[in-house]
Amino acid sequence: MLQYVLWGISFVTLWLSIVWLNFLYFEKPSRKLSSYPKITFGIPAYNEAETILKTIKSLVAAKYPADKKEIIVVDDGSTDGTAGVVKRYVKETGVPVKVILKKNGGKASALNVALDYASGEFFAVMDADSRISKDSVILTLSNFTDDDVGAVISRVRVDAPKTFLERIQRFEYIMSSMIRKIMSNFGTLSITPGVLSTYRTSVLRKLGGFTRDKKNLTEDLEIAMRLKYNGYAIRMETDSVTYTHVPNTIDALWRQRVRWARGYIYNHWNYRGMFFSNKHGLFGVFQLPVNVLAVVLLIANIGIIAYDLLNRLFDFAFRSFTIPNYFINHITDFPSVQEFILARNVQVYLPILIGFVLGVYLIIFAHRLFNEQFRKQFSPLVTYMIVMPYFTTVNWVSSIVQEVSRSKRKW
Repeated sequence: MLQYVLWGISFVTLWLSIVWLNFLYFEKPSRKLSSYPKITFGIPAYNEAETILKTIKSLVAAKYPADKKEIIVVDDGSTDGTAGVVKRYVKETGVPVKVILKKNGGKASALNVALDYASGEFFAVMDADSRISKDSVILTLSNFTDDDVGAVISRVRVDAPKTFLERIQRFEYIMSSMIRKIMSNFGTLSITPGVLSTYRTSVLRKLGGFTRDKKNLTEDLEIAMRLKYNGYAIRMETDSVTYTHVPNTIDALWRQRVRWARGYIYNHWNYRGMFFSNKHGLFGVFQLPVNVLAVVLLIANIGIIAYDLLNRLFDFAFRSFTIPNYFINHITDFPSVQEFILARNVQVYLPILIGFVLGVYLIIFAHRLFNEQFRKQFSPLVTYMIVMPYFTTVNWVSSIVQEVSRSKRKW
């Protein structure tokens, strides 16, 4: 029974990969800007005194007319002097940055304050620990060629990964960029991360701004789902490269991923009416079911592999305690290749091997696609492929349990 389940998972995974890759190059050509519309950058900030100036400086340095850029920082009740850092910078440089103070109410509420003050035709969200490349703004705005385009996102990279954990996440961000590019070409992209996700200001206001539901932990996913619900398209500009900081401790990474997973579950449940909806096209009929299927397949696949490994470990431990010299003989006796293969259940390990090879191929492919350096990344790569799936699976199971039990949602 075990092998049939694994073969089924492998077949579905391989089929989905082939379908996705076929749409990788079905991209609409972007056009050059014929004019320079005004754009407002909304920066929600909570205790970002150490990083926010890097964010502002990258916006100032962007190749775009200075009089067409409006920068609004909303200090969401910081206690580290974030607002003071920005005000001193404004005083010293003369750069026109509007600083608004408010009580702590969360990222979405801070963005809504910025949206209230925005005078730009477009509204771009900028996390206060991120930065953009110089040509990102022009490249992003060039994608608003059709009236139904509600938002355009950039390609997010990990900013200067130094620690081992940051280098592991670098692989995640490269792979997610490739998946988002495919979804954008497929017409089913439904995520607007907090690094230069740019919206039509009029559309945001028409839809009521960012979520006012304080239980919602992922305002970027919610507004993207709302855009799709109302018939707007979301595109990705892969040449618009932006940078963000990532968690550098296991505890911080765990909390971030729980927040992401619970927000994922919460928003998919809230927008369950779009599932299998012909009105919402491929997004409703295909993408949303696949979103859920991907989580189910991950948990099932890792669960089966973990069960098999634990079962073999228990069997080895039991024989070591009950059979004389079994432990020593088993450790010191190296089998031939033929014996090694025959001693394994090929029907179980072959689909695992196929999945591993497919994963390696996709990682190499993604690096080539975005001209990312692949050398000297062996240890983070192995950890990403072997350890992270187990971390992610346990994280998903924990998040599902917390959602089902309705435990308090928090950052």
